[in-house]
Amino acid sequence: MAVTLGTIARQVGVDVSLVSRVLRGDPLARISDEKRRLILSIAQSSNYLPNRIARSLRSRRTNILAMLTPDITNPFHSFLFRAVERTASAAGYDVILCDTDDNPDRFKRVVTTLAEGHVDGLLIATAQHEDPAIDWLRERGLPYVLLNRRRSGSADPWIGPDDFNTGWLGGHHLAQLGHRRIAFLAGRSIISNMGLREAGYRAALAESGCPVAEDLVFRDLTDRSSGYACVKAMLARPAAERPTAIFSVHSVPLEGAMAAIQRAGLKVPEDLSLVGYSASNSPELTSVCLPTDDMARVATERLIESLAGGSPVKQTIMNVTLPVHLIDRGSTLAVKTSE
Repeated sequence: MAVTLGTIARQVGVDVSLVSRVLRGDPLARISDEKRRLILSIAQSSNYLPNRIARSLRSRRTNILAMLTPDITNPFHSFLFRAVERTASAAGYDVILCDTDDNPDRFKRVVTTLAEGHVDGLLIATAQHEDPAIDWLRERGLPYVLLNRRRSGSADPWIGPDDFNTGWLGGHHLAQLGHRRIAFLAGRSIISNMGLREAGYRAALAESGCPVAEDLVFRDLTDRSSGYACVKAMLARPAAERPTAIFSVHSVPLEGAMAAIQRAGLKVPEDLSLVGYSASNSPELTSVCLPTDDMARVATERLIESLAGGSPVKQTIMNVTLPVHLIDRGSTLAVKTSE
């Protein structure tokens, strides 16, 4: 039979509420040292576990957050979740991870379940340009923060990277090395940060006097296989139509792109320069790097602060753009010019 607060209270001869305060570590609980030690001893020897459901009914809190990710297999989102979990744990919260497969209908089904009192707040890394499921969530008053992605023209609390500068840094780096046929690989067009990254890329090339090779701009690459097929087809073109460099602003198709380059027998950077995104695990790949830990930490802290205050996160304090930077790890070279 499971040991309860009532069981311990009867054995010690005190009130149930006093047992609860002792087990929570309340220093103001008025009880003798002997009885405090006895309560802790009984709880430990009997492997007492608090009843989270009963506790949440009393406090109207679960001390659980949920993080919604579009793709659990994407290393970036794995890193993001680990940082969220570390921050939440330090504040006494648990976190559950929900994979929406980047599907709006699945997102709404998941949120509908979570909104039934199972979590106190949400960290949402799945936002799209237009996302009525988030409007539905807002109407129900469940606190949330958008992480990494944002919606167009909305007043959602959000924290994420400087997506425009992400594109600018990679484009500028390659243009300054003399590349003129640069392949640009991006993810789904319905995601706002992909559009910002492309805008930054185009701005960098314009500032460098480098025309955009429109036949080498590819969007809606959603997985490893699409990145592989895209780059394989590019490398099969006549020499004059191939890229001399590739810049991928999405980590998942980048993995396929690297496989296609290897399969073609080409060497990076001798035959082809390559700039990637921070979620790639390759220590040899020049990448635009995001402050993943800072993004997760600040978003989680602000969400928990709003829960403590009993009101949703205010937009005025939660529209935060964090800086990105490019690390040159040697996967790019200047274009060779004929003597």
